[in-house]
Amino acid sequence: MTTTLTRLATAGASLVLTAGALAIGTATATAAPSAPSAPSCDAGQRFVTSVVTAQSAASICQWRTDGSLEYRGVARSSGNTLCIPVSEVRVQENGSGRPYYVAYNNGYRYSVFDGLGLSIVGPDGLLISSEAAIG
Repeated sequence: MTTTLTRLATAGASLVLTAGALAIGTATATAAPSAPSAPSCDAGQRFVTSVVTAQSAASICQWRTDGSLEYRGVARSSGNTLCIPVSEVRVQENGSGRPYYVAYNNGYRYSVFDGLGLSIVGPDGLLISSEAAIG
């Protein structure tokens, strides 16, 4: 594994403005939207870690029955989800000693970097997405 995957590029930022309704002489305040969250683990699983980015969210969950790990990802724009077994747990090469989790699906490699972000690498080995954690 090369260190290029652990140096996550900053995901493009987007700004969403929400305007409150205005009536003559009064303004109606709206509550701030709740912070985005990562997918939940099932009742038979324990939460290991999660990451939320501008485009995606992912959790790593561990099955209580056999200790196996599962990647649970969601594309925030479409709501599409992906639940696949984690194949590898490695130590980040940035000196932090923190783990990262790797799962494969149809040749694509999904990596969750604890506390930093996530990346997706295509079957050809080219980086498709590198997303920094938010919040």
